[in-house]
Amino acid sequence: MGEYSLDCTMAILGWLMFGNMIRDEVTANVLRIKEYPQFLSLCIIVFIAIIPITKVPLNCRPLVATMEFLCGLEPHTELNGDYTERTIFIRKLLRVLIRIFVVAVIVVMAIAFPSFDRIMALMGSALCFTICIILPLAFYLKIFGKEISWRERLLDWSLLVISSVLAVIGTVWAFLPHELLMSL
Repeated sequence: MGEYSLDCTMAILGWLMFGNMIRDEVTANVLRIKEYPQFLSLCIIVFIAIIPITKVPLNCRPLVATMEFLCGLEPHTELNGDYTERTIFIRKLLRVLIRIFVVAVIVVMAIAFPSFDRIMALMGSALCFTICIILPLAFYLKIFGKEISWRERLLDWSLLVISSVLAVIGTVWAFLPHELLMSL
């Protein structure tokens, strides 16, 4: 909840500072304004460059752990396995290669899909709504529909309809051209 509040506060402050001309990232607006000191622009560029160095390993960790598990390379298996020194070296080398591969795939995706925000918007609107809200409500109504009170059934159906409408709106919104969104 704290991160969401911080994000909302930054969005509001950015809009108050730059109005309708605000870009996707507030820092991009700061770099465009010549009145700001050059030192500030340099600091922003350096800090923006540092962010991926710290975030990518954290964000990749679940993917790397899954890949290692699927390949049978979990680190704890070396402790209770009967492995030679050479086998342990090969396993560690394979784990390093998996980490490099995962980061390389992410870099290729970032280059191939520069509008990654649209992919995330699509995933958030269509997939998350469907998986986290619509399907559980539909299954609950199917399984317990005759056993629950009419008020609960009405609430569940209302949530199902509202969530479906929001999922459709979010999905359509994700595919609208940037020019159209900026004119709204």
